Amino acid sequence: MHNGAIIGLGNIATRGHVPAYLSDSISGNCRITAVMDVVEQNREKVREFFPDAHFYTDINSLLNSERIDFVDICTPPHTHAQYITACASKGIHVICEKPLTESLVTVPQLAKTIRAANIVFMPCHQYKYSPLWKCIHDFISTGKLGDITLAQFNVFRLHADSGTAAWNPEWRTNKNHSGGGILVDTGAHYFYLAQYFFGVPERLEAVLRTLKHLDYGVEDTALVTLEYPNTLVQINLTWAANNRANSASIVGTKGSLMYDGVKLVHTGSDGPQEIPMPDVSDKKQYIQWYAGLFQEFVNRITAKNYRDDGLIEAEVVMKLLGESYAVSSAAMNSVTAK
Repeated sequence: MHNGAIIGLGNIATRGHVPAYLSDSISGNCRITAVMDVVEQNREKVREFFPDAHFYTDINSLLNSERIDFVDICTPPHTHAQYITACASKGIHVICEKPLTESLVTVPQLAKTIRAANIVFMPCHQYKYSPLWKCIHDFISTGKLGDITLAQFNVFRLHADSGTAAWNPEWRTNKNHSGGGILVDTGAHYFYLAQYFFGVPERLEAVLRTLKHLDYGVEDTALVTLEYPNTLVQINLTWAANNRANSASIVGTKGSLMYDGVKLVHTGSDGPQEIPMPDVSDKKQYIQWYAGLFQEFVNRITAKNYRDDGLIEAEVVMKLLGESYAVSSAAMNSVTAK
């Protein structure tokens, strides 16, 4: 049995991580024995979810008082580097919400610290554990669609999700906490999915704008194109829509896949075939995705598997985020200069 602590008991923890830890598939392999959160009121939540767990309001008290094997960091990006560094220095395995940190500048030293600690590190790239994206990956990797020429991913939202009311519900739209807007919050998922499907892109183009929510301190819309030798990947994200929806299209030389939020349709030489899929915009689905991620994390701890593939993937996500903001800013400056 592996003992662990959750750092940050906000919405993503209580709605996704906690139910996964309490599920039958995970509870037999690991248990949460401590929780750290800067919000004192969350002490009651801990008693509700984990009656025997200890509660702390600062990282030093947690690490000095508990004997734990791992931590699960569920706090906003601007805290990740601090918490990862503190835990890694004590040889504690780390699973951490995306993105790796709030700024590309801090990535090299943080990655060096993780590698030197000889620990299991896994980013919360939970989409790779969903039935939809695993199915699409299978079609692509086995060549059922032929050579992929175009992939498009669309995410429509009305606004940014709110954080916990007990702390700062608008942290996602505060660049000092989040590191960016919808590109960081949602685009990070599609940057690691792009790696999962196609590898690391050769270059990218990006347009980031605030079209509706002018009170946000970050962009509410992002259009990014990732370029591969023979494949273009388009990622279209917005918090400025009038409905909540997800869709995806994968076009290859032998077939295509189209997802409309309800079903996945494969069209090949035998015509269209419908593959039922859960709605990936329904966050209740995340619980099983996290459970799959946590199971792999625990398996790696047990096997002492310290491969840095997850860290590499997270580093590439940070690089693509940084490049997207730089490219979009340069384009805007060029237009302004003219």
